[in-house]
Amino acid sequence: MQMLIAAVVALGSVVCLAAQPTSESFNVLLKDDGHTWCAYKNQDEFKADAAALKPTESVRITYQASAITELTYQVDAESGDWIVIDKYTPSNGDLLLKRANLMVQPNLQIIQEATIHDGKASAFRVVSVTTLDGKKAELSNVDFPAIPQITDLVVQPFVRVVAEMRSRAVAKLCK
Repeated sequence: MQMLIAAVVALGSVVCLAAQPTSESFNVLLKDDGHTWCAYKNQDEFKADAAALKPTESVRITYQASAITELTYQVDAESGDWIVIDKYTPSNGDLLLKRANLMVQPNLQIIQEATIHDGKASAFRVVSVTTLDGKKAELSNVDFPAIPQITDLVVQPFVRVVAEMRSRAVAKLCK
């Protein structure tokens, strides 16, 4: 009887795992013309093109079935003075945004959070301030890069390129 119960439990676990939709991720970069986004299914191909093109904007989008479960948007200053990494996570109809500001000159990493509800973003709140090597630091007079919050993921050009790519089942698409 115990073997039968173990077999039923094991079979149930397999069925539950099979019922879970798999996630798939896509990497996207902005070409140096400033308006062409290229989406990649293969991470190695993305990395090779990113190393050659050195884009100032890149994105990683993760889907579960047809819904975006996470979007990470990175903007690098052409000067190399800063990097902003925004991580958007849908949650109960809202978007949770966690922003990492990596500032070279003051040697700071400033983590901020905000919530986007009905297309309106709340003010950022500072969660932590450390040096770039992880030591505790104080927030001083810092000019934050002017990177706007994304309030609607679906209308972004990089999301539209990935959506088209998924419908065409291609490994790379530039638009």
